[in-house]
Amino acid sequence: MGAVNRVYRRARFFVRRVVSFDRERVLQFARQSAALSKAPVWWVAADMAWCAVRYETTFENYSEWDFRILKARERRTYMTDPKSFHLSRRLNDNSVRGVFDDKLQFARRFGDELGRAWLDVASSDTAALAAFLDGRERVITKNPGGVGGNGITMREVASIGDVASLREELLASGETLVEEVLVQHPEMARLYPGSVNSLRVVTYRDPDDVVHVLAAVLKVGNGGVIDNFSNGGMYTMLDDEGRALHAASDEEGRPFETHPITGVAITGYQVPLYPQVLELVDSLARRVPEMPYIGWDIAITPERPVVIEGNHNTGVFQSKPSVSGIRRGLLPRYRAAMRF
Repeated sequence: MGAVNRVYRRARFFVRRVVSFDRERVLQFARQSAALSKAPVWWVAADMAWCAVRYETTFENYSEWDFRILKARERRTYMTDPKSFHLSRRLNDNSVRGVFDDKLQFARRFGDELGRAWLDVASSDTAALAAFLDGRERVITKNPGGVGGNGITMREVASIGDVASLREELLASGETLVEEVLVQHPEMARLYPGSVNSLRVVTYRDPDDVVHVLAAVLKVGNGGVIDNFSNGGMYTMLDDEGRALHAASDEEGRPFETHPITGVAITGYQVPLYPQVLELVDSLARRVPEMPYIGWDIAITPERPVVIEGNHNTGVFQSKPSVSGIRRGLLPRYRAAMRF
């Protein structure tokens, strides 16, 4: 039955990809991948379609992890977004997703580990908003349901003329969560001071109450105020001690041995307070037992690591072969922990 389900899932995924086919986007990823070999773009596009069926890759996965240059036995080791999504749907209780989908619910549930003050504008009056802004240079406003770094605005308090007008603007735009700006650890700021550089730590809490770290990622900003991959940021994978395994890469696949703005070396970079990070995610993973498979975004402040948010449908992060030289994915690690 398991084999039948896998075939059905792959066929269903492929049909969905065909229905949502975006020719220009597919060609964009095909051209990126074709640059790694002498194969023509049409051949790469055909291989992308084959991998979508055989390995459950998205076209983005194919490009991001250089499937064009991998052998079949290497391709089989890679976790993919569709596989991760299937695991999330199977393991996580859909009725509890709101805790992670809604940043306000998350703030209420994990408030003691946020490390920052926050305010719900929708349930606060103008006087409360004015009191929150008082004494602060900057604040961040967020859409509680925003994803991928969207619906986030950094605001200079000095430039806010009328607080009542700001409140109306926030209610109209949906950015009703106002947060204190985190101050990151000096070592994290040395890497890039323009954004709060964060970690994505993917955990799985098994039926025996053991929390497994499936992947640990260092995300770094590059010219923007957020570090998201889709907003110009870059990422590299971390080893079990919190050290960067290799150069970082951005969404276009460009490698960065050093940060292009600060010049700080990325390969070998040691995340500060990493033992405390592991303690924190172990604790967080036990807070909502109905949701055992979560990706945690963690910031490092001068005093301690704090949680930014949790992702019940966490993205997949793995080493990019053309940047790292590593041609093995994390699927075996996932399987060992999740026993599938």
